[in-house]
Amino acid sequence: MSIITDAKGNVFESFHVVAESALETMTLESPLTHALTVVRQGDKVLLLFNKWRRNWELPGGLIEQGETARDCIMRELQEETNQSAANVVFKGLMKFDLQPSFHGPQWTEYGALFAGELMDWREFEANDEAEQVMLWCRESDIGPIAEIERKLIEFA
Repeated sequence: MSIITDAKGNVFESFHVVAESALETMTLESPLTHALTVVRQGDKVLLLFNKWRRNWELPGGLIEQGETARDCIMRELQEETNQSAANVVFKGLMKFDLQPSFHGPQWTEYGALFAGELMDWREFEANDEAEQVMLWCRESDIGPIAEIERKLIEFA
């Protein structure tokens, strides 16, 4: 049974708690393509407004050639939000069944989920991906937020 399906039909299929060190040697039936991070400051969560998808989401992105999942989230966090995290912990693997998009036909992929604590708040400037950032209390209505990402916060 899946965890959540969004309005587009993308499915957050399962969450697997494994050791971060296992990522280097694990054999998965689908590729590990990306990493996301839930960064908190107290009980608030850092979100960015993606200018292309027009919704709020967690920082993260595609794992580049030769990069670890941890390296990916640290790079993406800086690039997308101009923020840094401390006490970053690997939480587990997310499995997704995704609908056709500009990335290609329907496919299954894995992502790595991390959690950390926001270091000092830094000034943000809009960039190629993020229009704005915020610390969200998880109760206020901030507009569109990716349904799956809202659920992922619970796993971190």
